Amino acid sequence: MARGFNYAPGASAEVDEAAQPGLSKERLTALGGSRNAMVREAIARREDCPFGLMVTLAHDHAPAVRVAIASNPRVLHSVLEYLSHDRHQEVQVAVVNNPATTPDILDALAASRKADVRVAAAAALEARAGGTTAEDLHTPELRDRVFEQSQARRQAMLEASAEQSLAAAADAAMSAATPPAAPAKPVEPLPARPTRSAPVRGFRPPVGS
Repeated sequence: MARGFNYAPGASAEVDEAAQPGLSKERLTALGGSRNAMVREAIARREDCPFGLMVTLAHDHAPAVRVAIASNPRVLHSVLEYLSHDRHQEVQVAVVNNPATTPDILDALAASRKADVRVAAAAALEARAGGTTAEDLHTPELRDRVFEQSQARRQAMLEASAEQSLAAAADAAMSAATPPAAPAKPVEPLPARPTRSAPVRGFRPPVGS
């Protein structure tokens, strides 16, 4: 395929190849670098997409490619965490709907300012807990309750982390404030007192001849 040539949707030979099973890692990597966003999107959806290529495609400028990576059930947790902060709502919703997304990421997204992301995350949390269905979350009262529960869980996690940090800081401060005990100096023996002998009265030393 000539570089820079734009194919009509579905007309690219690379698009068809990207959907074929059994491609080698080298070929997947080559197709993942295609100039055609549809090819990159197709590769991003593949469960056999190399992990290194997943990281690269998570930074792709085309939102559809990032949505595809966010939807991949074999995507790395670190990639999902990164994409959960994506500026595009569609990418965040794809992260929510990915079965590989962990509860900590869902809790964070359930506190999103974007209503669609918040509702989708709350629905995912409730579905995993076996409480309600996604359709039930359209009820305003229930939706608000789920949001409050998610906020409470997130706040509890933050408070627990803060307590651990304070305890560690207190231990460090105590260690710094308590000076190490000085080693005991060895007790030196007192010097012997000189013995003074009094001269015997009337005794004269012999005079030498």
